Amino acid sequence: MADFTYTPDRVVEEEVMFNTLVSRFENGVEQRRAKWANPLRRWRLYFKIRTQTEMEAVRDFYIAKKGSYESFTWDNPNDGQTYTVRFVEDSFRIKRVHYQIYDFEFAFVEVK
Repeated sequence: MADFTYTPDRVVEEEVMFNTLVSRFENGVEQRRAKWANPLRRWRLYFKIRTQTEMEAVRDFYIAKKGSYESFTWDNPNDGQTYTVRFVEDSFRIKRVHYQIYDFEFAFVEVK
């Protein structure tokens, strides 16, 4: 079972990234080399109209992981796979939209 078990409200946005080194020579020729054998994934999760209790639970999880410092496991609802991830940002922004109702979002990046 994954460490992060909170379900986002909206569809999870997913990004697949590669790291390619491009060397350009004086004669216009390019040489390309893949720096990673496998792609790296990034996700953005949205939590809208959440209670104060729900917000505090997710915020406490974020604090326990020290922001982007510590990795954890998460089940991706897009493909059903479990990934080892960490938070991308070292800040957790919360928006109060009504009395004890909150919106927040954050991103995960895959850890290899």
